[in-house]
Amino acid sequence: MALLILTVWNADYRLVFWYSLIPGIVSVLLIARYIDTDGRGRLAGPHFSWSVGGFNKRMYTFLLAIGLFSLGNSSNAFLILKAEHEGVSAAWISAMYLGFNTVYAISAVPGGYLADRYGKRLMIAGGLGLFAGIYSGFALATSEVEIASLFILYGIYMGLTEGAQRAYLAGLAPESRRGTAFGLYHMIVGIAVLPASLIAGVLWDHMGPTAPFWYGASLAMLGSMILIVTSDFRNADAFVQFRS
Repeated sequence: MALLILTVWNADYRLVFWYSLIPGIVSVLLIARYIDTDGRGRLAGPHFSWSVGGFNKRMYTFLLAIGLFSLGNSSNAFLILKAEHEGVSAAWISAMYLGFNTVYAISAVPGGYLADRYGKRLMIAGGLGLFAGIYSGFALATSEVEIASLFILYGIYMGLTEGAQRAYLAGLAPESRRGTAFGLYHMIVGIAVLPASLIAGVLWDHMGPTAPFWYGASLAMLGSMILIVTSDFRNADAFVQFRS
């Protein structure tokens, strides 16, 4: 719909935002009317605690790798800025983003299967390596075809790793600490979001449009190497199936 609006009404972004209110409001009404909870959750303990202990080494190395990666994972707005910088029209940028989301949705299920089959940690490490390649490609891309291809690859990356990260995290944490583990994960990612985009913006302004992508690619590769180097393949999930 955004692509149609931008094409027919000559890049009227304001109209796109007004339109986005409609599905947003309908979604809220559907949740309020039809979605119900299954009762109160059981408290893990009698007292609240700020402790982030009680996790194994693989949990902390995973959080370290994701934290470093997140410091280089700037806002997707920089992908759009790159496309605009190379002369891609607003309508084509919307089409590319539509393609990205479509590929993301299609690849999510096979991505989950591959994570179950070959190991979530290996899938995440490979996904971060793929992200590094994609960001390197954005740094070098100069044409619409190249940028469109990279958006498609970015959708594949999301489908392969987004679910695997959360599934792997759930498997690392004991049941009584699972909520804390997810809170810690999102806290680390959330704290990294602001400096990641600020650094990318400074690099863009002072070193050029390619610098944010080289920076993001470097940290993604570092995160991938941490996961690979610290992997205990004797105990890694599904690695026995991988060898067989």
